[in-house]
Amino acid sequence: MKMVMRIHPVRESEASGAIPPPRSGTSIAFEQAWSAIHKDGLVPDKAELRPERFAPFLRTAYLVELHDEPERRILFRIAGEAIRNALDIDLRGRNYIDFVPEPHRETSGISMNLMFAPRPCGRWVRKEVVHRDGFRQILDLTQFPVSDRASGHRLVIGIVEGFGEDSVHAPDGGFRFDQLDREHFIDIGAGLP
Repeated sequence: MKMVMRIHPVRESEASGAIPPPRSGTSIAFEQAWSAIHKDGLVPDKAELRPERFAPFLRTAYLVELHDEPERRILFRIAGEAIRNALDIDLRGRNYIDFVPEPHRETSGISMNLMFAPRPCGRWVRKEVVHRDGFRQILDLTQFPVSDRASGHRLVIGIVEGFGEDSVHAPDGGFRFDQLDREHFIDIGAGLP
């Protein structure tokens, strides 16, 4: 069965009615790899994740755990080698919110919960990372929901595109995730929120 995926813009920095930017071939391939996971329903269980299915994406992949409390809202479980190298930090166990400017911490990441709403969905985001030395990079994130039925946790598996390996920038572990430029939800078979 071939499924047509629709992207629904949630927030745009551009004029209303703007056409969302095309997702990359890598983003689409990641979606196809996620779609191929065995599922009882629309969201796969973590037990069904197999690294070999995601081999082309492992360097840029991450897995986060969602919580309702701001001090633990988005905890990194895994971050691929390209992410660690680009940021010069091991993100495991760290809270994403700690890397967001103070004025945005209260609401940052909350829309990720919609991925687990009655109509679960994927998410595509464009945002900027700003390093301590002022170097800026535009990042595209493709994300899909995963349940951890054993623990009851909500997980998100994703990839990051935009960290250039040939960059003249030397990461030093000091950075912040800056403004959200675009956010779109991806239909995984239940419609869009």
